[in-house]
Amino acid sequence: MSNFVTISALSMAEPDFSSFPKNYSIYEKEIKKFLKEQIDKVLCDSPDLIVFPECASQYVKGNRDRDLEELKEYYKYLGDSIEEFLKPIAVQNNTNIAYGSIRYAYPDSDKPYRNSTIYIDRKGEICGVYDKNHLLITEYTLSDVGYGDKADLISLDFGNVATAICFDLNFDELLNKYKLQKPDLTVFSSMYHGGLRQAQWAYSCRSYFVGAVCELESSILNPCGEIVASTSNYTDCISATVNLDYRLCHLDYNKNKFDAAKNKYKDSLTIHIPPYIGVALLTCNNSDFTVNDIIREFEIETLDEYFNRCLSHRHEIVK
Repeated sequence: MSNFVTISALSMAEPDFSSFPKNYSIYEKEIKKFLKEQIDKVLCDSPDLIVFPECASQYVKGNRDRDLEELKEYYKYLGDSIEEFLKPIAVQNNTNIAYGSIRYAYPDSDKPYRNSTIYIDRKGEICGVYDKNHLLITEYTLSDVGYGDKADLISLDFGNVATAICFDLNFDELLNKYKLQKPDLTVFSSMYHGGLRQAQWAYSCRSYFVGAVCELESSILNPCGEIVASTSNYTDCISATVNLDYRLCHLDYNKNKFDAAKNKYKDSLTIHIPPYIGVALLTCNNSDFTVNDIIREFEIETLDEYFNRCLSHRHEIVK
C-alpha cells in the first residue's frame, strides 16, 4: 500500500565560533541554538525524517581553522547532551531525526571517539546508531576516531534505512552489505558530495537515497538514481515526499504486462521509465493494496529476478 514519506535534508555551513571565548558551555549553548535554527527551516514541510550533515555539531574558529585537540575535548564535554536536546524536538514535531556527530563512545579505548549517525524516533528515543566504517587514515591517526564494524539496517516507522557517512560512499565492501539487506532508504551524511556515487548507491540498493552534505548540494534520489529534489545556490535545505511502496522492474518481457496493469489500476499505479537504463519504477498509490500485489497479479518479473534468471541461464551454458 502507499507509503508516503516526507524527507528533509540540511546543507548548513559549520558555525564560526571565533568570536567566542574558549568556553565549552558557551559552545554547547550556541550549537544547540544553531541546530534548532536549521530544524526550524523545514518544519513547515512536516517531515517524517530530518537528516543532518556529518559532524553537525562541529564548529570552526575563523578561516575554516580547527584545533583538533580542542574539538576532541569539546565532544567529550558534550557527551550525549545534543541528543538529549533533540529528543523533545522530535517528539513535539512528530518526526525522526538523523543526527551526525562525533561521539565520545569508548572512554577506555585508545580510540574513544566514533563518527556516527544517531537516529532519534518520533517518541524521542534513540532507535539506532551507525558508526562510520571507512575512515580517512588521518581521521583514525589524528582524531582518535575508531572504525565502525557494523552495517545493519535501522528500522524507522516508515521503513528500513541503510546509513553511510562521507568517505564510506567510496567503498563497494559496504555497499554490497547493504544490497543484500534491501533497504527502503539510504541516508548519507557528509562533508563530501560523492557525485556519481550517490546514484550508484541508490540504483545498487534499489532504494531511495537522501544525501545531506555540509555546504554542498543536498539531494533526494529515486531508486533509478535520478534526482527528485536538491538544494541550490539559493537554498540550504530541501524537503520532498516520496512513496516507498515501489519496485524496480526490467522492461524486457514486461511491457505488455505494464500496459495491462496500468489500464486496470490507472492512477493507483505509477510507472516511471527513465531513459537509457532499461528499467521501470512501479509505485502503488493506493492504500488498499501494494505494488507487490500488482506484480503478482500480472506476473511481472522484477529487476533482480530477471537479472538472476539471466545469470542462471549463462551459468547453465558456460560452465
